Amino acid sequence: MTTTAPAPETVAPVARPHPSASADTAILVGRHLRLMSRRPASIIGAVVLPLIFATMFYVVFGTVVERRIGSEYGQYLLPAVILQAMLFTAMSAAILSVEDVTGGMIRRLRSMAVSPLAPVLGLVGAELTRALLTIAILLPAGALMGFRLGGGVLASIGFVLIALLFAAVVCTGFVAIGFAAGKVDTVQVITNVIFFPFLLVSNAFTPTEAFPQWLQPFVANQPLSRTADALRALAASDAALARPVTIAVLWLSGGFVVCVALAARAYRRTL
Repeated sequence: MTTTAPAPETVAPVARPHPSASADTAILVGRHLRLMSRRPASIIGAVVLPLIFATMFYVVFGTVVERRIGSEYGQYLLPAVILQAMLFTAMSAAILSVEDVTGGMIRRLRSMAVSPLAPVLGLVGAELTRALLTIAILLPAGALMGFRLGGGVLASIGFVLIALLFAAVVCTGFVAIGFAAGKVDTVQVITNVIFFPFLLVSNAFTPTEAFPQWLQPFVANQPLSRTADALRALAASDAALARPVTIAVLWLSGGFVVCVALAARAYRRTL
């Protein structure tokens, strides 16, 4: 007499969710914006500090630089102030990234099906919102110093987009530093070492010709100077604006790709 053995039970495979970079990024942007809204001091600082620096530079160097460049210093100065504000925004992004690491948020995200790009782009996207607010406040303030967007609507839009692209690059790079360092004091040291030489050894606040001759090639061709050149060309509706804008876009686009890759790698290596 034979018996039929019961067929082995088959367990249906559990479908694992596939991470969506866009959906995950949108959620994390919202989270960071809510956190920022609870820290008004950081938003105020991102606007007030550049305004203080702008006033100081305008009062101290205005007459001297105007003689050298032969035009209103306010027109020359405001692009520098905006780029400086974007660097302040990036420093804030670096500190927030460290807080995500030390507060356990990154550990939680890594245990979930979250795209490795989302924590980076989510933080950068929120900082770009703050950067846009900063630009919207600085432009009217610059008008009081003689700054004008004289290139028409398209040039004005290009001006804002170039500034935001610069913000995206430096924010992403500083987020990578934050993820890699994991400590606020370490991040502050590293970002300050990058921030001040990068800003001051450029044509942001003073023309390239004001630097020693041996330093001028670096000053003229470093990314911040190239970005400042593009912003000034767009603001003035320079007939030859294609070249400085193209150079700036190439610098910034390449920098963004590199910084995103570094930030994603640093995210994967966080404990």
